[in-house]
Amino acid sequence: PYDAAAKLAYEASDKSMNYADFKAKYEADAVAMVISKQPVDVSIPYDAAAKLAYEASDKSMDYDDFKAKYEADAVAMVTSKQTKD
Repeated sequence: PYDAAAKLAYEASDKSMNYADFKAKYEADAVAMVISKQPVDVSIPYDAAAKLAYEASDKSMDYDDFKAKYEADAVAMVTSKQTKD
């Protein structure tokens, strides 16, 4: 039955309230629990590494120039570490 979970929970409870009230509270609690577990956006912006590096820098250049240099340096570093066949 549709309310089997509520019935089982009621049977295991202390039965301090009638079943209809228990079922309503049980369903409301279940809905609240599901809502609380909805996915949270934990995406990371594409340029997060550059932003963090800029924030830690002396900020002697504007962010756009810093980002371009940071990305070029990162590409050069990765390229230099690749094995040559």
